[in-house]
Amino acid sequence: MRGDIAKSAVVREGRARIQDEASQLVAEVLAVQAAGEGDPTLRVLDLCAAPGGKTAILAERLPEAEIMAVDVSRTRLDTMRKRMPEPLAGRIRFEAADATKMELQPEWDRILCDVPCSGTGTMARNPEIRLRVTEADLGRQHARQVAILRAGLRGLKVGGRLVYSSCSLEREENEAVVAEVLGAVQGFAVVAVAAILDQLAERGVVTAEGRERLRSATEGDFLRTLPGVHPCDGFFAAVIERRRNQATGTGYIRELSS
Repeated sequence: MRGDIAKSAVVREGRARIQDEASQLVAEVLAVQAAGEGDPTLRVLDLCAAPGGKTAILAERLPEAEIMAVDVSRTRLDTMRKRMPEPLAGRIRFEAADATKMELQPEWDRILCDVPCSGTGTMARNPEIRLRVTEADLGRQHARQVAILRAGLRGLKVGGRLVYSSCSLEREENEAVVAEVLGAVQGFAVVAVAAILDQLAERGVVTAEGRERLRSATEGDFLRTLPGVHPCDGFFAAVIERRRNQATGTGYIRELSS
């Protein structure tokens, strides 16, 4: 077969998707705790949704949930809506908005913040990144990523979980973002991703062989896949849970600032 499969009818019509395994894994990590709960009141928010692969996985895994997909680009969001299989698109609410400017209330059970980033984890497919990304770019990305994560945490219910992820290999865009945001607020905790990967394996979402390979992808509490070590793009993911503060009965001691 010749040609670009991404331009084939089956992909253009939304009957098939092309998505790196690490990208898929990020959405599966967020969905696994909720899968099987069968709660029609479950509310899921994807704050940086386009091009929509992770949103589609969330919709497939959580058929009872209310899902909202947000993206700053209306054009990308419209393309995402058109390419989303109709049974899934009909269950998703689409909203063009800048996540950092949304006044979210703590009413979401699951939130995905797959943030814009340098993309250094995808250089195998995008070699021009090594010529385009500068050290100054990392600082600018970091500032926006911090703002997106802060906004997302404001919308998280007590007991809810947020996944912060990027396709970057840089600590400035990953651990440093999580540390800066969580260092400014109490009532949140990072959840070790290794136990979540075990759950995915138990449910058959990750194969036994895949689970063994992923043992080298957990650094502390985080998930980090590395090109050349794992057969996929480089992705980072942190799972953050909002905990009830015993002194105040809320998830916050200090409010997150914008």
